[in-house]
Amino acid sequence: MSLGRVTRHPLAARVRTILVGRRPTVSLAAVILAAVFALATAAGVGMTAGSDRVADAAVETWRGATLHYEVIGAACLLVGVAALSAALKAGFVPTFALVASVPFGVGLARYGTEYAVGNVTQIVSVPEAIADGTGAALVIGLPIAVLGFLVGTGVRRVVGSTRGNSGPPLRPDRN
Repeated sequence: MSLGRVTRHPLAARVRTILVGRRPTVSLAAVILAAVFALATAAGVGMTAGSDRVADAAVETWRGATLHYEVIGAACLLVGVAALSAALKAGFVPTFALVASVPFGVGLARYGTEYAVGNVTQIVSVPEAIADGTGAALVIGLPIAVLGFLVGTGVRRVVGSTRGNSGPPLRPDRN
């Protein structure tokens, strides 16, 4: 008796599927959307509150000094975006890019702002803004992406296991 079709993938193929995803179009759309999110976040933060205010609100919420509901809401929204991306079979890399684009955009919004070091005023350059954005993407985006990815793949497995179970679990051999 056969238990159905069993395919064996080499480890490299499984790792590629986890990292890049099972649906290349969804993964590509997530990466393109991540670039749009990063630029929109940088423009929005730069024109409104400013990256320093957003960073201060995030740190105050993290430390428990002051609860900023917009930070909690943004984090929950990013977990939801990551979960949706993972549920749609995008891989971890596109999911991470999608989630990390927002903190990256906040860091990128520092470009052109002034800051003081001692008695010297300096302006944030492009490399500094990119470094700040990359640091924010790794420190903030990575844990959120991991959480959302795990939630999304878990939801996908639960939903997938409840579909199509109306027939017999085993197929008879056709010898």
